Amino acid sequence: MSSPPEAPRQRLFFALWPPLELVRPLAALVHRHTPAQARPVHTGNLHVTLAFVGAVTADTRACLEQAAASLQGEAFELILERIGTWPGPGILWLAPGRCPPALQRLATDLQQALQPCGYVPEQRPYLPHVTLARKLKGLVPGTTIPPLHWPVREFVLVDSVTGPAGPRYQVLARWPLAT
Repeated sequence: MSSPPEAPRQRLFFALWPPLELVRPLAALVHRHTPAQARPVHTGNLHVTLAFVGAVTADTRACLEQAAASLQGEAFELILERIGTWPGPGILWLAPGRCPPALQRLATDLQQALQPCGYVPEQRPYLPHVTLARKLKGLVPGTTIPPLHWPVREFVLVDSVTGPAGPRYQVLARWPLAT
């Protein structure tokens, strides 16, 4: 007797997605600061993760979307001005000098709202950042750059599809933040 086929799954995460006017400056930072041995993040994949969910079924996705729609977050400005590395995972990142309180609230509220859908929040503190490159060998000295101003007016649900050229991210749904 064969077992029933497993339901298809999507690999999902919630994120802040940069507006078009910010994509070119972000891509320039990737190009300028990524060492030759590292793997730069594809321009179309640059984002700030709010909550990584992982592989889920259509039913769980529906629950996640309902939870996200229930939030009443507020718009804010994210100022990205620091570049640094996490040597363990080999990540080159871009981050704010400080996390705006509205971003911290959004991340916390979203993570709490997702828990009835089976989401398990990470235990480490939330550190908003844009991953610029992966597979970094060694350290790149931390540096401050001229600030990039990101007017955050929404958050999104993203599907991560892995292919031969690496992952490609597709925005599936958007939720506005109050202005």
